[in-house]
Amino acid sequence: MNAEPLPTTINKRESSLAILKNYNVSDAEIDELLCLAGPDDARLYRLTIRKRFGEPNAYLRGHTRFFGREFRLDRRCYIPDDYARELAERVIRDAPSGGRILEVGTGCGWLSISLKCERPDLKVAACDIDPNALCLARENAMRHGADISFHESFFVDDVAIPEPDFVVANVPYGGDADYSARELEEREQMPPIAICDSEGVVAPLVGLVASIQNRRWRSRIYLETGYLDEWRLGPAISSCRCYEHVRNGDFGYIVIEP
Repeated sequence: MNAEPLPTTINKRESSLAILKNYNVSDAEIDELLCLAGPDDARLYRLTIRKRFGEPNAYLRGHTRFFGREFRLDRRCYIPDDYARELAERVIRDAPSGGRILEVGTGCGWLSISLKCERPDLKVAACDIDPNALCLARENAMRHGADISFHESFFVDDVAIPEPDFVVANVPYGGDADYSARELEEREQMPPIAICDSEGVVAPLVGLVASIQNRRWRSRIYLETGYLDEWRLGPAISSCRCYEHVRNGDFGYIVIEP
């Protein structure tokens, strides 16, 4: 049997658009792919095939933006979103002059780098369990001239720094999280350790709080909690002195005194 011929240069754009429509890619995402490819129909077709295999536009684009800055992004890390802006703004307001900040699960470094750039007086460190993500974070820190120390660590267990004033984290939810259809499609393209935890929806939050308590740190903890209601956060906060849960529509975060 003869293999189906590849589209010619003349009809690659038409073929690309047909494929994208067939896979129910949104008009907004198609427009972005057209913009990325420009007049290069061959590149558009390559992007289309990658999209057909479920690759998110963020990876196809190769960067994301946060606080007006561009951060390099690829499959070494989770795809961040702008929901964490409210959490970052709270940390920027609360952090004492010259304070020490540790971000856990830094990924591409977008949050810790933004904190350092917005508040140059802060002493910022960041950690991640994945050395591949840390390589990407270091590249982004160099790009923005952010003086940050990066550490390979399981939660805060292995971070060799003085006790920070604040610990900040946007860690993945557990395996039973209520993911949208788009998130379920995209998560297969992301590093498994960065997208879910099979032990349950709040397992990463519980693990982080326990890790901080095991170090006997009294650092205030700022955690992005997304759509999670307060009752679902119970296992993470039951052993803590006090907490404040802030919810704004689909986004939320919690501030914990361990």
